[in-house]
Amino acid sequence: MKSTIDKHPDRPAIESGLARRVALRKLGKRFGVSIDALHRHKKKLLRDAPEMFLAVQARDWKVKPEELEALRLETSEGWLANVRADLGKVLYFRDVCISDGDMQAAAQWTGHARKYFEMIGHAAEQLKAHSINVQNNFYNSPDYWLIQNAILAALADHPAARADVLRALEGVGSGAGPAMITVSPAVQAAA
Repeated sequence: MKSTIDKHPDRPAIESGLARRVALRKLGKRFGVSIDALHRHKKKLLRDAPEMFLAVQARDWKVKPEELEALRLETSEGWLANVRADLGKVLYFRDVCISDGDMQAAAQWTGHARKYFEMIGHAAEQLKAHSINVQNNFYNSPDYWLIQNAILAALADHPAARADVLRALEGVGSGAGPAMITVSPAVQAAA
């Protein structure tokens, strides 16, 4: 059964008003529909077409959808950092209680930690519902260069092996295919 709003001649205007969060009472009075029908239709739209609400909000804010998504990601990263820091404090206090032998307080802190883990789980479920492109560029990481320098320093006394390792590391860092393990000519001749 279609709702009264689905059949209404001013349906696009009603949906635009719902997306802009105009008061249901005002929309009902203007278009001659009940507040209950508006509420049901809004719930249906939020479930079936949430992008319409985001697009209208972005247009009203004069913000591009990409900027809105960037802001959402930035906010979520800050939220996760705060949750992570708070969880660390909770676990620290739990450990203090355990070391002091206060098991009742430790159990209470464990309950708090469980709530944080549940929050992180719910956030992860919500993040799975959205497409997020995360690029981890290991080659721009300081750790990559530290590892590379450590390997090359260890091979300083073995120039042939050092040259092979350096070539392999350069191939990996440049995005070329997986580096092949090669044997230097000097080692081949010795074998």
